[in-house]
Amino acid sequence: MKIAIVGAGLTGLSAAIALKEYANVVVFEKDDVGGLASSYCREYCIEKFYHHCFRGDNALLEMIKKLGLSSKLVWKVARIGYAVGGKVYPLNTPFEILRYPHMSFMDKAKLALFTIRSKRRDYTKADSVSVVDGIRQELGDRLLEKFFMPLLKAKFGESYPEVSYAWLLARVSIRSNRKYSGEELGYLRHGFHQLIERMREDIEIMSKAARIEKNAGWVVNGERFDAVIYTAPLPELDEKIRKAAGVQDVKYQSSVCALIGAKKSITEDIYWTNVDRGIFGAIIEHTHFMPFEDYGEHVIYLASYSSPSGWLFNAKSDELRKLYLKDVARFGLEEKDINWIEIFRAKYSGPIYEKGYLNKITPYRTALKGLYIAGMTSKPNYPERSMNGSIKAGMEVAEVVKADLEV
Repeated sequence: MKIAIVGAGLTGLSAAIALKEYANVVVFEKDDVGGLASSYCREYCIEKFYHHCFRGDNALLEMIKKLGLSSKLVWKVARIGYAVGGKVYPLNTPFEILRYPHMSFMDKAKLALFTIRSKRRDYTKADSVSVVDGIRQELGDRLLEKFFMPLLKAKFGESYPEVSYAWLLARVSIRSNRKYSGEELGYLRHGFHQLIERMREDIEIMSKAARIEKNAGWVVNGERFDAVIYTAPLPELDEKIRKAAGVQDVKYQSSVCALIGAKKSITEDIYWTNVDRGIFGAIIEHTHFMPFEDYGEHVIYLASYSSPSGWLFNAKSDELRKLYLKDVARFGLEEKDINWIEIFRAKYSGPIYEKGYLNKITPYRTALKGLYIAGMTSKPNYPERSMNGSIKAGMEVAEVVKADLEV
């Protein structure tokens, strides 16, 4: 029994782990193994795009345990902030929130109650409601315009009006494991590249693009397979195959991230700062989460989002470096403070969770016998993509394949 897996991200690797004892599994990956969780290595390794995990990430935590990495898993309270006009305001303790000057006491109370209620709500019921309408109806125009709108525009760009309210409710619910002084997050000390390296052990990975053909069965790069599991972004799947498989079109966004090694930090102790305007929508100071001593310099992400056809994704790296350096200077981080800067991009980093997205979730079985699809558009990644959701999708699609092929 031969099974081809297209894509060596967390979904593809998870499926390969679950199937390798039952079949001859070959994984095809044209880019970096690990996908969005791949790392950039210097004297140390760090993810190209920021990563952390949550206490409820059961599939991810089980994989970490299975691969003998539990001792590396660190849980810490990470402080957050909001930057308005270039000034960063911490928003962690009740006192810090009360002191925040850009929101009335009444709006702060509304936001606190909204956060508490979101933990108990069935967010799928808001799937057909736009995030703008949902916020406006529940929290009012002031909070929409002054607090949420900059975040939505930074996250989704011009596509923000299409986003479902379910996305926001789920994000607040899933990511609200708060302690008194901040939110508790997890990380594999010294990097998630350790997880990727363990996952890929004993798996045959072909470092080339996969050309998939339907020819009295399935052929990938001239080699016959009994089944194909496709885990790469849907737009990269041949359009004829996609249509024959009955897969709905899904709108994707792109990620562009500046990764910086610096002589000094931007804030004193804040891990995640949302930014009200500029080329990047968030500052993630990794060395306010993990020890500075692990890296010997401050490691900082400047995170941006774009459409795959947008100027930001398609701009030249040198141009982007200049723009990021100019924009981050208003936070006191000047070019002389920076040891190095790298630009990383992911053209299809995740779907845009539009209104009615529940009806677009991709089933594991397709209309074409022997072709399976799993990954960002699978149910475990609704309505917010995550490492946990991707691993869960890989494990679930493997069970479907085993049942169908009776392996």
